[in-house]
Amino acid sequence: MYGYIRPNIPELKVREKQRYDAWYCGLCRKIGKRYGFVDRMLLSYDSAFLAMLLSSVTGETSPCEKNKCPVRPFGKKKLMIAVNNAALDYAADVCVLLAKFKLDDDVRDGKKLRAAAKLPFLRAFSKAKKRQGELNSLIGAGIEALSEVEKRSEMSEDAAANVFGDIMRGIMEHSPAANNAERRTVLSELGFFIGRIVYFMDAWDDREEDKKRGTYNPFNLTNATLADADYVVNFSINSAISAYNLLDGRAVDSSITDNVFFEGLFAEWDAITKKERYKTEMETTNKERMVNAE
Repeated sequence: MYGYIRPNIPELKVREKQRYDAWYCGLCRKIGKRYGFVDRMLLSYDSAFLAMLLSSVTGETSPCEKNKCPVRPFGKKKLMIAVNNAALDYAADVCVLLAKFKLDDDVRDGKKLRAAAKLPFLRAFSKAKKRQGELNSLIGAGIEALSEVEKRSEMSEDAAANVFGDIMRGIMEHSPAANNAERRTVLSELGFFIGRIVYFMDAWDDREEDKKRGTYNPFNLTNATLADADYVVNFSINSAISAYNLLDGRAVDSSITDNVFFEGLFAEWDAITKKERYKTEMETTNKERMVNAE
């Protein structure tokens, strides 16, 4: 998808990093088995996290084993065994569907070469649509709503972010983990704020490119400052944390998912805004020097 939802790697213990890598590699293998070898290229950190979180909540079996990696043929890597894990299956389907709509959106934004990039994955997109027809329709309707927001050039950052939040809300609500009313409600809220986080991070990250292309970006339309962006991102992260803390049954890999929410999201935002923060600090320092010199 976008790759923003991941742990703060330096803060993971060695065994936790191995488990996280096993989820990532396991999802890669699952996509290959469900769709095809080439379709593994659609793999994303966000979908690996989705598989891990949903499996952790439901308590599904997720054993590791060592297998050869086609990308790194020398030696073996730990990965989740391709057993009957509904969360892993669902994450693979979601990964493919979101990749399809992301490529479609890129084409609409003027990135014409992305149309050719879709060609190797058309069979996978068709399969995913058949397997997750209702979810495909939900995501498609959300993308259309997002397109309408962009056409209207909505000034509010929340307008587009909330639409993307609703897409992620639907993904959580349709997941195998949403198997009772209370958990479904919590996952729904969690998905909504994860969607907002992803949208805001991507929009801020793409500001300069969107300005050059003349494509919609709410931060550009409102001349948002870093402080403005900090507010909406941190509010969304803290809201996601509040929902996450209400999830019942978190046991397996909870230390990794804790890292994602309590450290990883903040670390990702800091990495995206590092240049702006440095520039602001330098400007402040120079102003202070000028004042002191006077």
